[in-house]
Amino acid sequence: MDLKTNYSNTALKPIYAGSGAVATVSADGKLLAAPVLDEINVVQLSPFKQILHTIENDDEQEITALKLSPDGRYLCYVSQAQLLKIFDVHLGEVARSMKISSPSYVLDSDSTSTLLAVGGTDGTITIVDIENGYVTHSLKGHGGTVSSVKFYGEQNGNVWLLASGDTNGTVKIWDLVKRRCLHTMQEHTAAVRGLDFRESSEESLVLLLSGGRDDVVNYWEFNLKKKCTLLKTLPVHQQVESCGFVNEQLIYTAGGNAVFQLISLESGKVTKKTHQPVEELFIVGVLPIANGSKMYLVYSDQTLVLIKLDQAISNAEHPIEVEACIAGNHGTIADMDFVGPNFDKLALATNSPTLRIIPRYSEGCLPIEVELYEAHSDLLNAIDTTEDGLWLATASKDNTAILWRYCFDTSRFTCYAKFEGHSAAVTAVGLPNVMPKGWPEFLITASNDLTVKKWKVPKYVENGENEMQVVKSSEYTRRAHEKDINALSVAPNDSIFATASYDKLCKIWDLETGEQKATLANHRRGLWDVAFCQYDKLLATCSGDKTIKLWSLDNFAVVKTLEGHNNAVQKCAFINKQAQLVSSGADGLLKVWDCSTGECLKTLDGHSNRIWALCTADDGDLVVSADADGVFQFWSDCTEQDRQQHDKEQVLKVEQEQSLKNYLSQGDWTNAFLLAITLDHPLRLFNVLKQSLSATLEEENSSNVIFNTELDMVISELSSDKLLLLMQRCRDWNTNARTHNIAQKTIRCVLLHHNIVSLSEIPGMVQIVDAILPYSQRHFTRVESLVEQSYILDYALIEMDRFFN
Repeated sequence: MDLKTNYSNTALKPIYAGSGAVATVSADGKLLAAPVLDEINVVQLSPFKQILHTIENDDEQEITALKLSPDGRYLCYVSQAQLLKIFDVHLGEVARSMKISSPSYVLDSDSTSTLLAVGGTDGTITIVDIENGYVTHSLKGHGGTVSSVKFYGEQNGNVWLLASGDTNGTVKIWDLVKRRCLHTMQEHTAAVRGLDFRESSEESLVLLLSGGRDDVVNYWEFNLKKKCTLLKTLPVHQQVESCGFVNEQLIYTAGGNAVFQLISLESGKVTKKTHQPVEELFIVGVLPIANGSKMYLVYSDQTLVLIKLDQAISNAEHPIEVEACIAGNHGTIADMDFVGPNFDKLALATNSPTLRIIPRYSEGCLPIEVELYEAHSDLLNAIDTTEDGLWLATASKDNTAILWRYCFDTSRFTCYAKFEGHSAAVTAVGLPNVMPKGWPEFLITASNDLTVKKWKVPKYVENGENEMQVVKSSEYTRRAHEKDINALSVAPNDSIFATASYDKLCKIWDLETGEQKATLANHRRGLWDVAFCQYDKLLATCSGDKTIKLWSLDNFAVVKTLEGHNNAVQKCAFINKQAQLVSSGADGLLKVWDCSTGECLKTLDGHSNRIWALCTADDGDLVVSADADGVFQFWSDCTEQDRQQHDKEQVLKVEQEQSLKNYLSQGDWTNAFLLAITLDHPLRLFNVLKQSLSATLEEENSSNVIFNTELDMVISELSSDKLLLLMQRCRDWNTNARTHNIAQKTIRCVLLHHNIVSLSEIPGMVQIVDAILPYSQRHFTRVESLVEQSYILDYALIEMDRFFN
């Protein structure tokens, strides 16, 4: 059987993480820009998802605010280093950079011009022309940190305004044409985070909405003179992080309780709102697109949820629909597996109560869309799936396990049954591998209460309602271990199952009766994972002692011990029938093993943190790993392609070597030299130069011709990398008295035909020359000594002639 030895990888890294800055989208919703600490990802969302640019911040200071211009042409961002940078998205480069007076956490761009407002912590607002790169306004007057800014104006209109709010609750309205403050309002008692303008039905009047962290929204009416009236104060019962006008009757607010709500301006009552997440989150920003008919809700866990408002507004019975969800990051992935009828989705257990399912990676499309399923009330620990991918079980810290069923009508999973009975967190779950009735008839769970339970799954009715059922009594409960149980695995024929624990033991259990059949004790540290082989009576366990052990299920003895990881081995899985095993560890490495010899065939390095999750598809043709930083690596088997490529290279190498011999026999020194340096054969290259030197014609043997005219010309036209390689060979030859002559002549040829300044600019060339000089000095010293000795010999010979004559 051919072994899998080579894998190519594609990484899926967080696109939005670790920053307090709110992501931004273009007005048409086709571009998204989001920070990851001190970097920014510019992501194309339509027509397909891909990362267009990754902007690296040279000063390594965290990004504090960013904003895309409405047309998506420019991205403006500021960092803690108090630098405002303007990135040209079309050109993919920073167009300009300028220093600002203080750190900034809020930006807004004007939809009718090329202006950007920058709110500072020193209370100043700087307005910059981002296209031309100069400051147009510097507005001062706030006594605290500017916490919100909003432009208002019409194309070619006479009214051009800016509203700003600060952390003291003050709101100011600025006339940008006359460069002065029109109105100052102090009705809020906490930071003002939401501002929005709307044209009034009455001529010369403008409406303003301001929302703050004091849980109220103020509704204002003002003109460009002295009139400024507070029409209403609406208590919205949530910390407002964003607010705005929807139409003449409705406004929206979002914030503290992670709820987006529509509120009637007339009655002040909430007409509709989104579902409040189980997890303790809040909405940090709302990003309207498509003229306000859709909005991205930015949650504090860096998830972006796209909602549609048009039908919800026009139809009183229609709820606010979620169109799509984008995951900025998934946090720490504890477990994962492929699901769906075509195994084209990846189910994730993360440091969240919500089950997440993302698309399987495909070439050229970024799998950042996510399906969110809420049913647990605490973090997920483990996942297991059936062979057909239609049933999924999750284990949670809320002491329960849930069975999910795939629904073909909606192409989504639904909650089928919930299993309650453990007194501590459920740490592992197992589903049957054989389903004669087309649905899983049992479920195995393991818990931190040190027990394992077998549950009977309620009967599945085809085309029935199948609403979620709660199962509170198990078929049996067995005390399994003395310490936490980290993993369990069900045998391929469903006759037995195995549990792995911190107590250094793996135990084998009869699945039907729950009776213990064997105890596997050979590890020196706690066990992290256990896996059955699908094609042989083998079991694999991996441990904190940095080893993987293969056990025979016939006599429960150790068959092989696989050693090579530098830290605890977290996960393992059989691939390529029973011939191989893949493992992942706390050292951030994956290793591919030959089960028959125990040899590590390949080490895959793509993570910088502990790898918690590992799963395989297509018998190891695809391996997916995920680490504590939320980074996925999709490893595709490329053994056959690499083997074919190697065979082609070997055939080409043989052909080239034969051509080199032919050139040498024909005295074609030019082609022989080019081929020898291309093949990087030091001895062949030396022989070409040596033979060409001995065959040089007398008429060419002048001070300017080293080898011959054609070969000197070839050396004069060498590229920088070939010149560097040639000088490296000269350095090696120069260390030997027998070969230094050719080295010196080659160096002389290079210096005659290449500019010394250009040579010194080639990376690595100066170091090579430094290594050549000591040996050259040594050779010259030896030659001078030989010349001096030749004088003594001449004198002796002359004296001898004199004596004999």
